[in-house]
Amino acid sequence: MCQTTLISQHICRIGRRSFDRRMRLASPLYVERRGELTRILNEVDKLIDRLHEEFPTITAEDYGMFGPELKIVLSTLKALRNESLSHRNLSTFNERMREQIAELEELDHDIRTFRVNAPKNEELQQAMASVGNIDFAYLFK
Repeated sequence: MCQTTLISQHICRIGRRSFDRRMRLASPLYVERRGELTRILNEVDKLIDRLHEEFPTITAEDYGMFGPELKIVLSTLKALRNESLSHRNLSTFNERMREQIAELEELDHDIRTFRVNAPKNEELQQAMASVGNIDFAYLFK
């Protein structure tokens, strides 16, 4: 079982900062909000790192606990990026947010596909077992 508690803590930290402050971050008071936005994006980076670390041990039950929260973080990050696109002052953060959104979407998809649904798919399990029996060193000689 993965460390679902740590993943949820990262998501909660992001949630508290982003939901309450999302509208204020995109305001013209860029100088004051820049630090808050940087902290949110740093927390998202930590969440991405944690998901990568825990990927091999995530179960369907784990995903059931943090999956809905992860979707909320994704939608909030997308909304924050859309709001920041209209402010030139925040343009330096747009590329980073775009990359984080893409990374979180890919991780979410991979978790659902390979950690939640794959164990239920008998055909995929048989294919993976047969691939595991192939001697790749012999194939490339």
